[in-house]
Amino acid sequence: MSKICTLITGASSGIGQKIAIQLSKEKNIIISGRVFEKLNETLSLCSTENEVISWVFDLENILNLRDSLENLLKENDILVDSIVHCAGNMKVMHMRNMDYKSSLQLFNINFFSITEIIALLLKKKINHSQLKNIVFISAILGEFGAPGHHLYSASKAALDGLMRSLAVELAPEIRVNSVLPGGVKTPMSEKALNDTIILEKALKEYPLGIGDTEDIANMVEFLLSDKAKWITGQQFIVDGGRTINLSHK
Repeated sequence: MSKICTLITGASSGIGQKIAIQLSKEKNIIISGRVFEKLNETLSLCSTENEVISWVFDLENILNLRDSLENLLKENDILVDSIVHCAGNMKVMHMRNMDYKSSLQLFNINFFSITEIIALLLKKKINHSQLKNIVFISAILGEFGAPGHHLYSASKAALDGLMRSLAVELAPEIRVNSVLPGGVKTPMSEKALNDTIILEKALKEYPLGIGDTEDIANMVEFLLSDKAKWITGQQFIVDGGRTINLSHK
């Protein structure tokens, strides 16, 4: 009998790692990342109550993505019922320094990789109509502008646009939603938050303070549950009130 699993991309660290740890307590999961050692660290932190399967793959390698995932599913006799797309790359640069290679690299990881994954898992001969739930980890930067973040913002806005269209196209069998985090304590944000000036500014901007990865994992867990069975096509901003704080726009 095939194993039913939830696929989590970007599970090597930060939000993706926390989601993997939390979901492993109740589901079989596939954790995806490009660095074997980091993925192994996530594996060691996951619950042993359910099966955790590692998929070491660089999502920038779009041309080989489908073959790699299909082989993983076949070799391990897996069907995927849920996807959480956490993988993301951020490049801060002025528009005048942008080039096609940088744009393509970021979009391959942040956007095109998940379109390839979903397209594969919608094939009946591959996944046998098992897919029921998709959650994108987007960002509030997909809704608002910031200097130097045009590529990242555009990729997240693209994710949310994809989410809305897929929610309509795939209903009622599959629900599709986005979670838009604000500032969260992760290895990626650690350096910035260690800067006293940046931290003080952030604490003024965020009415509820800086978030934890658990805050995002809790929302994802809810959206994957039956408690969210009448929710699709929605963007859930989880940002401690940052985007409604008009005094610090």
